Amino acid sequence: MNFLLYISLLTIFLLLINNFFTKKNILISETGDIHQKFASKEKVPLTGGLFLFSSFLFFINDQVLSFILFSFLILLLGIFSDLKHIKSAFSRFLIQISLVLSFVIFNDFQLTNTKILLLDQLLSNELFNYFFVSFCILIVINGTNFFDGLNTLNIGYYLLISLIIYYLEVIHLVSINEVFIEYILIILIITFFLNLFNKIYLGDAGSYLLGFTFSIFLINIYLENPQISPFFIIILLWYPSYETLFSIVRKNIMNKSPMRPDSNHLHQQIFFIIYKKNTLNKYFSNLLSANLINLYNLVVFIISVNFFSNSQIQVLLILLNISLYTFIYFKLFILRYKKI
Repeated sequence: MNFLLYISLLTIFLLLINNFFTKKNILISETGDIHQKFASKEKVPLTGGLFLFSSFLFFINDQVLSFILFSFLILLLGIFSDLKHIKSAFSRFLIQISLVLSFVIFNDFQLTNTKILLLDQLLSNELFNYFFVSFCILIVINGTNFFDGLNTLNIGYYLLISLIIYYLEVIHLVSINEVFIEYILIILIITFFLNLFNKIYLGDAGSYLLGFTFSIFLINIYLENPQISPFFIIILLWYPSYETLFSIVRKNIMNKSPMRPDSNHLHQQIFFIIYKKNTLNKYFSNLLSANLINLYNLVVFIISVNFFSNSQIQVLLILLNISLYTFIYFKLFILRYKKI
């Protein structure tokens, strides 16, 4: 079956499922979490993960069977989280660790050259290599979940990454399955517009799946294209990665559990300022906040792609991003909570 027909039928089926879920109040966005006040008050099904995973099945074969299996388990964990069947963030994290580590070991998924001498020496130890790769994947998975909360922010970010990789493939600077990357682009574009018009949310299931898929996808691209700087891959994933690390430090400073969700992430600070300081309603403030963040990342990606093999410039961009994120965050945090 032509994959465009497959996706079209899948989209129609998803909309029917969404209608059923909405009527039956199943897997709906209104779960009462404090961080959800930034999203729409409409009842929107958290079926983004189901759509993304179902679309992967078109490519199922012996080579990706392991990935499909572990993707399903990651999706299932997210669904249980969305349904509040696994309420403990610590329990979810332990399950994430076991799933990701199992995937890495089962597939012998290792990094061999990071261009950091000390790290490469440590990676020569197989056990350390497995744990390090698992750590990187877990950082991206949880960061992707952390910055989910504004329409099109999460999907838009990974859509930008896909466009960058597609561009590199088209001009023959990287070797990758062209059909697969085109397929991923179509999936993300459809999901983007469904999310834009409040027809679908990712939820934990979709966020976990996106983070898992793209961390594996980009590591594979680096392994198969050694001309790429490893720091270019880090640039592409810098936002979810730093979101995770920054949130852990921030919550520890504030004497809060890193495992508990809150409404103090950067995208929420930006939303609050735009919503309170302008006449825009919540929906347009939501979209404007998401697109400002993604516009910044688009500029970063455009710069980085022109130096995709230059590690020095990639490192400078990483440091610049981290510095700007931290500076802007604290400026907005003070502005949001200052006494009037």
